[in-house]
Amino acid sequence: MKRDPAIVSKTMSAIRGKNTGIERKLRKALTEKGVHYRIYSNKVFGHPDILLPGLKIAIFCDSEFWHGYQFEENQAQLERLDAYWLTKIRRNIRRDEEVNETLKRQGYVVLRFWGQEIEKNLDGVVEKILETIASRKEIEAWRAQIKELTTLTYIERGDEYLLIHRNKEEGDINEGKWIGVGGHLEEGENHIHAMKREVLEETGLIVKAYKYYGQIDFLNDQCPPERMYLYKVTSYEGELIDCDEGDLAWVKKDQMLSLPMWEGDKAFLPLLEQEVTTPIRMNLIYRGNKLAQVEGPYFPEKKKTKKKNHGRK
Repeated sequence: MKRDPAIVSKTMSAIRGKNTGIERKLRKALTEKGVHYRIYSNKVFGHPDILLPGLKIAIFCDSEFWHGYQFEENQAQLERLDAYWLTKIRRNIRRDEEVNETLKRQGYVVLRFWGQEIEKNLDGVVEKILETIASRKEIEAWRAQIKELTTLTYIERGDEYLLIHRNKEEGDINEGKWIGVGGHLEEGENHIHAMKREVLEETGLIVKAYKYYGQIDFLNDQCPPERMYLYKVTSYEGELIDCDEGDLAWVKKDQMLSLPMWEGDKAFLPLLEQEVTTPIRMNLIYRGNKLAQVEGPYFPEKKKTKKKNHGRK
């Protein structure tokens, strides 16, 4: 027997949007593991169901129906619903994608779990969250220890970049690889001055115009962590000199990624061809010489400053 649409509408409207059974079940399990969290923070885009703000982990508990579980496969069956509800599900799917993308751009790790995952495999869901917490704590501990500051610069000439084939220094950690121009900041230098000095020393070129892309943290379990400031030089003058660290060569942009280089470099090099209006941050996590994880690029949130009261006392 076909149900009265008015009754269906009333039933579906009564379904909770917050503090659902699956949310309460997951929160209880996390509390028992000693995890401290916030819920529905209005300071974070998308108001995550569970938020770990210090570690920037956002967790969502999604009901299969409202968030479109296997939506494409089930669409024919769902077409029998009132158009209002079908439109609402599609809107939720688009909203979830927007929330995921926005939070990732802000440096959050986003975890989404279906209701049936929480109901049938709660231990597995909790274990995934605990693993993410441990990983974030490790990364933040590494970043807190960063003392080594460097620059890395790619000099542009039409459809080419100037690279160094590091093949002259024995024992060079970059031996055999193709990289941009750069080196360590000297005492009293900021990274702009260091970039210009390194370009002049290694290539003989004088920087006339450049673009700053942001900072990239190299985190390795076998060597000290390093923060690198990424630049592209778009205008210069002078003639190339012999470089003590390797052979200089102009390389076509579309051939760069085929050269031997650090795997993490392939994660940020495409940024040089994009319109980046705000400096980015990125974490490259290595286990030995192997790239294990890439976080970002993301855009750090601006810290809000309290307004001073200039009123009369």
